[in-house]
This record gives sequence, structure tokens and C-alpha cells, in this order.
Amino acid sequence: MTKLRKNYVSIKPSVDARLAEFSALWEQGSDIEIFRELCFCVCTPQTNAHRGWSGVCALFEKNLLVQGTVADVADTLREQGVRFHNHKARYILQNRSDFYPDTKKRIREILAMYDPQSLLCDQVPGWGMKEAAHFMRNIGFGNYACILDRHILRQLVRYHVISEIPKTLSKTIYREIDAKMKVFAENCKIPLAALDLVFWYEETGEIFK
Repeated sequence: MTKLRKNYVSIKPSVDARLAEFSALWEQGSDIEIFRELCFCVCTPQTNAHRGWSGVCALFEKNLLVQGTVADVADTLREQGVRFHNHKARYILQNRSDFYPDTKKRIREILAMYDPQSLLCDQVPGWGMKEAAHFMRNIGFGNYACILDRHILRQLVRYHVISEIPKTLSKTIYREIDAKMKVFAENCKIPLAALDLVFWYEETGEIFK
């Protein structure tokens, strides 16, 4: 834990800057920018985060998030190295129908409800609990839910928060680990949203999204 705190202190300015960017996105971002973030979290399962971001940015630049067909979206995602591009293209179009153009209004309504992470998981095609938490963090609500991807789970084992990485992550198991990580963050005196970025830094040597 001492090393973790030391790492946090050393990168805190960069972490704070990135978290400020996430908050600014929600406060100042347009519907299409929030929708792009939603689609990024559709693209990340089983795909490198950088490739997922490249894919959704390519869609954004080509205006395919708003007007693209399933085939157009799938082709662009494939070109950017996004795995399962056909399934994810269909999810993106389903989400366009459900969440665009009134993206912020729809998301704001969900965030105001009890257990928004679970609601987002249920209502956004292509998402599980991890993707819902990732989205919440990336729009400035990262202190409410943990992003339990493989990088974070490995770190939680390393710091003895959990004994092993579970073979499956049901909602029940996810919530149990989420609660343990929140206690660990409090004990470390590191904000939950920041802890995810510190863990990511320890795993990859960078601060991304």
C-alpha cells in the first residue's frame, strides 16, 4: 500500500487533470460527444482500449455515429482493429436509436435513479457492469462505481483485496468486489476514480481512459 500511495502522489497532477477532463465532458460536452463516449464503452470489451478509442473516433470523424449503416460502422471498426466489429456495430445503431440525439437527457435521468450502474448495464446494448462503470467514470462519476477489468482485478489480487480473479463476474460477484475495492480506496486515501487510473498506470505505465 505504501508503494501504491507513492505512485499516486507521483502521478497525481496527471490523474487530477484527466479526471477534470472527464468532469468537463459531462458539464460542457454535447450530446454527440457523450454518445461517442457511450460507443467507446461498447467497443472496449475484448479489445485494446486504444483501438476502441481509435475506432470510435474514426466513426465520429466520418459522421458514422449519427448516419452510418451497420455495414459502414462495422467496416470502420474492423479497419481500426476493434474485435467483434459486426456485433458492436449493431449495438451502436441500437444505442443510437435509444440514446441519440437526447443523450445527456437520457443519461441524466438514469444517473438520478437508484443504482444507475445496474440500470445502464441493463439498458445499453453491448454493456455489462464493467462498461457501465467505465462510462460513468469517463463522464465524471467515477467515485460511484468500480471498473473491474482484467487489469484492475490483477491489481486487486496483488494488493490482497481479493484472493483470486473470479472465472465469471455475475452482478452479485461484481458488487461484492466493488464494495471491497471501495473500502480499499478509502483505506489508501485515494479517490476511487483516481485509484482506477493509478492501477492502470501500474499495469501499463500510462494514464489513458
